[in-house]
Amino acid sequence: MPVATVERIERLVGGDPVTEEQILRFIGERYGARNLLYLPPPVAAEILRRPADFVAAARRFCEPELPF
Repeated sequence: MPVATVERIERLVGGDPVTEEQILRFIGERYGARNLLYLPPPVAAEILRRPADFVAAARRFCEPELPF
């Protein structure tokens, strides 16, 4: 995936270390990606389209007992 796309995703979903760790766990388990560079392009496109939904999905994955 292009670095510019990864940087854009990182700006949209990054910032909080806890959230970033959850996202890395989520993409590793769900997509087999070591980091944002290895996400499938269709997944990256969806993240860019709806970043809040992606962050919520990562949080639900990492903390399924918490209501969101």
